[in-house]
Amino acid sequence: MSDYNDVLNVVHQYFASADARDWETYRSLHADTVEVNFGGVNDDAAGPVAADDMLRSARDLVGPVHLTQHMISNEVVIIDGDRATVAFYEQALHHHPALSDDPAVNTWILYARGVHDLKRTGNGWKLAGARLQPVHHTGNANLLQDVAASAS
Repeated sequence: MSDYNDVLNVVHQYFASADARDWETYRSLHADTVEVNFGGVNDDAAGPVAADDMLRSARDLVGPVHLTQHMISNEVVIIDGDRATVAFYEQALHHHPALSDDPAVNTWILYARGVHDLKRTGNGWKLAGARLQPVHHTGNANLLQDVAASAS
């Protein structure tokens, strides 16, 4: 059970640290290179991505958004030696009231299926792969781009 809890904790910390803008913790959870496919949500992070570039991308993409809350559920954890896979459902709220008073403009909620691949290292379990398959969304699907444009 220890590996199971450790693996699941890394996945939970990944989302919680991004929402808290705790970039030091976020960076510490990644292997040196992460194989990424976010299903078109963030094409700046696709294919093999260096951990520092994962950090930069997350900081640039969600950092300026006033509020994010990533919730995952239905986690299925498979551990095979020094490798682990966690499949889950994700609901990701993004809210930026400076864009408008209208929730159709200032809010975007993404629903997706995700899979994180982890590997055991000398420093614990690290994220080695992240895949996301968007299945539905509500609100402003361009919110991330709109926030970036408003910051310019």
